[in-house]
Amino acid sequence: MTRQALFMPLMAVVLAGAALALLLGGRAATTTETDAIERVAVQYLAEGGAARTDCRARPAQSEGLWLVVICEDAGGRGAEYFVDRFGRVADRRTLDGEA
Repeated sequence: MTRQALFMPLMAVVLAGAALALLLGGRAATTTETDAIERVAVQYLAEGGAARTDCRARPAQSEGLWLVVICEDAGGRGAEYFVDRFGRVADRRTLDGEA
């Protein structure tokens, strides 16, 4: 085998890793709080929520999480959505109105 034949697979792996890093970094850098809240509000409505305006957010206290989006109606029923830095819902907790 020639040196070029050994070098090509290594170069392909490095280029694929760089492309993946750019994709994930770009997604994290361009996701805003508003985007994340809107995405969660749409999910809340799909689950039977009352109104898009029921949702608000606060910074997350846990490592690896970015926001906690709270969607609840006037009676305190709804859900808390824990959102990571990429804007994905990492976890969900149901609020039953007994606060």
